[in-house]
Amino acid sequence: MNKLSAAQWHQTYFDMMLQGQKIDQLSALFYCYQQQGLIIPSTLSGVNSGVVIDNCTPSNQFQLNSEDSISYRSAEVKKNNSYVVSPLTLITGYAQDEIPKVRFAALRWLSYQLIKAVEKPLQLAGVGNVQTLNNQCLSTNMYSTGWSKIDLPALRQQALNTSNQHALVLRSLNDAQHSPIIERCEKDGWIAIVTRQVYLHINLQTVVAGKDLKHDLRLLKQPQWQFKKLFAEDDIKRAKVLYDLLYLQKYSEHNIQFTLSYFIQAVQMGLISLYGLFHQGQMLATVGMVIIEADMTCPILGYDTQLPQKLALYRRASAFTIDYAKRHDLRFNMSSGAPDFKRNRRAKACIEYSYVYCQHLNKPKQFTWKVFAWLTRYFYRSILEKQGL
Repeated sequence: MNKLSAAQWHQTYFDMMLQGQKIDQLSALFYCYQQQGLIIPSTLSGVNSGVVIDNCTPSNQFQLNSEDSISYRSAEVKKNNSYVVSPLTLITGYAQDEIPKVRFAALRWLSYQLIKAVEKPLQLAGVGNVQTLNNQCLSTNMYSTGWSKIDLPALRQQALNTSNQHALVLRSLNDAQHSPIIERCEKDGWIAIVTRQVYLHINLQTVVAGKDLKHDLRLLKQPQWQFKKLFAEDDIKRAKVLYDLLYLQKYSEHNIQFTLSYFIQAVQMGLISLYGLFHQGQMLATVGMVIIEADMTCPILGYDTQLPQKLALYRRASAFTIDYAKRHDLRFNMSSGAPDFKRNRRAKACIEYSYVYCQHLNKPKQFTWKVFAWLTRYFYRSILEKQGL
């Protein structure tokens, strides 16, 4: 299995993001830092589109030779920015889409009222305007092994030299995969924001398949169904259609709106391994995996939602990703969503955090961030765990 090293992946990713708008409804400046051999793409949201960065570097000249940052303005500022660069959208947009999944009507009402109550204070505190470090703009950001020994104060200072008006954020951290990073964050004065509950396969070699997973894996052996790696642009276009059908039209418009250019270039540059599920010559489902070192996540999954459920398209696609991770001995972060389905496939639930550094901000903003953190840890976390979300 040929794949990019962690440094190659992040440099290639940043290079791609310089080449025009790759994600719709996303507005941010893109920066890239170098620290202890790590290449760290980062985003700065909530800045005016007219800002000109002197050291903006054309993509064909991208090279990191120092501790300095390189930046690129992606797009004009949007009110409802993508949640991968704006925590405010995660709370006031995406979270509202998730409220119907809460089982009890009274708790749904309370959750909605709480979201409305905190929206304005969070706006005033600049929660939508943050600098997110190591931001791959995926539903789940991944961290290479070098992060376990990162000089976090040095990286923090680099980021604050770029902007001392924004809180700093590290997304997608969980205790099972990232305890050394979390320890460094807490030692350096970062605060934990509970974001969601994710589902992990840390060691698939030891997983004993239950009835559901055994059934799913048998589906992969049916000869009339085939997964094929995608290279042709027509197939990649079809994969984007299938992703949009599931994630944007069925689930939520607040999910990540990858452009066709993103799909094509991410495949061509080796950032994503994209597969299609074919039946009788037609592609009915797709999966796209990102692999950094020994970790894998699947930010792209889609299928034809108009077809009958008996075809088991979601089950087939999910089984393929689990089998792929097992065959390549990868730790698989299955992200959030479909909790019962993932538990039945032996994935372990784990609370995910964003760690925020806000000590450089004024006292009212610090206070708002700390109250927000308290609410997520003692109210939101309880909902996630008790409701099994």
